[in-house]
Amino acid sequence: MDTRRKYHRIYFTALASIALLVGASLVVIDYIVAEEVLMTEVNEIGSRQRMLSERVAHLTLEYAVEENEEAREQIVILIEQALQLFDETHQLLIRGHLPNSQVVRFSDNIDDIFFGEPEILDQKARLFIYNTREVLAHEWSVDFVSSYYLKQLRKATIKDLHKGLELLAVQYAKNSHYRITRLRIIVAVLLGGIILVLFSVGAFVFKPLFKQITKQERELKKLAYIDPLTNCHNRRSFLANAETEFDRSRRYSRPFSILFIDIDNFKDINDSYGHAAGDIGLVEITKVCLRNIRESDFLGRIGGDEFGVVLNECDLDDAARTAEKLRQSIAAHVIKGDFGEFSTSISIGAATINDSDNNAYDTLKRADQNLYQSKESGRDAVVAV
Repeated sequence: MDTRRKYHRIYFTALASIALLVGASLVVIDYIVAEEVLMTEVNEIGSRQRMLSERVAHLTLEYAVEENEEAREQIVILIEQALQLFDETHQLLIRGHLPNSQVVRFSDNIDDIFFGEPEILDQKARLFIYNTREVLAHEWSVDFVSSYYLKQLRKATIKDLHKGLELLAVQYAKNSHYRITRLRIIVAVLLGGIILVLFSVGAFVFKPLFKQITKQERELKKLAYIDPLTNCHNRRSFLANAETEFDRSRRYSRPFSILFIDIDNFKDINDSYGHAAGDIGLVEITKVCLRNIRESDFLGRIGGDEFGVVLNECDLDDAARTAEKLRQSIAAHVIKGDFGEFSTSISIGAATINDSDNNAYDTLKRADQNLYQSKESGRDAVVAV
């Protein structure tokens, strides 16, 4: 009887220990999931800040060249709206809270990026807002586009603010990966404890637990690298691939090009047919693009109605031909749904790597400049210079 009671105690103790270890493992896994989701959201906020600052810079340039006073007033309204969104998002980052009430666990080195020398991202963001309003406060003239204030604003946007936002995303991702690694070590120890406590029972626990971890990691990877609407790569994944191909191009002296695509008058589509129709249009345009590029090429949604394509082993002439093929295919495609049907067009800027490029962002920036020229020339066009 005593032996039976002894084994009963061991058996139930083993079951209780395994239940405790499994419960602890699931709690830690939830922390891993929350950390990955938070890292993705912080990166998306940084991307949104870069897009908003670039939008303000572009609108300010439009303001500088617009001779019609009423049109300038409308542009000022758009600039103020973008500045307000920029400031609200920046305040969320400064306070360490995201829109869904999650708390960002900043470390000392990220606080240094915000408030310490030499980066002072907080100061750069506030200075960006202040300088933009200072530009708008000056009296407009026909030579305003060449003014010192406007040049300084664009320089600060591209060189200072963007660099600080990128540094924030990289540093937060680094810190987050460090925390996730520690949590995974804890999970490994707990799983090892399960096996040591009772191998036969552990075998029935470990397998479903491992499947759950693998499934969650796959979902998180998709969340971090895939755009949920169009199911193509997101901005983060696109930039990472572009940088990889840039390095390979440098190493093997092979051609490498980038297309920067913008849907023409996309706001009008949303206004006329509704945002649901706009989303369907984005999905359809993604499918058309994928059908007209090679499997080795890389399509990503950079943000909103902007897409990018990394063209491997492709010089500028080949890039221009691919861009023209995409332009014609989109123009010929009719998007249908409960809302009716509509068609649209795209403007494309193409650029290829050159000796002055230090990284893929330099190539992408020239493609963006060519895209701007394409839209300035009347849209529905390809500019590759």
